[in-house]
Amino acid sequence: MYARLSVDTDLVHGYGDACELHASALDAVSVRLRAAGSGSVQTFGPVGASFLASLARATAAEASALARLRGVLVAGTAAAASSARDYDAADVSVAARLPGGR
Repeated sequence: MYARLSVDTDLVHGYGDACELHASALDAVSVRLRAAGSGSVQTFGPVGASFLASLARATAAEASALARLRGVLVAGTAAAASSARDYDAADVSVAARLPGGR
């Protein structure tokens, strides 16, 4: 019994493109998060200074989490591109070995 393998490499490339787009969006969000805790201490006074310090720590932690997620998406982009290339190469290789192949 033969396993049937069918891969739409355009969809695999599309997945990689989507990963890249999401990674880029996460970069923008990370930049905004890091800026959220950078308010002027003078504007908020002594009570506000403590709040701003807590906000800066929290947003830095969230920005770091987004950076890790971005890394996963970047890896997904590379994996999708590599997989699609490998599937295309396998398709061309098999077709060349068949009678009347490409």
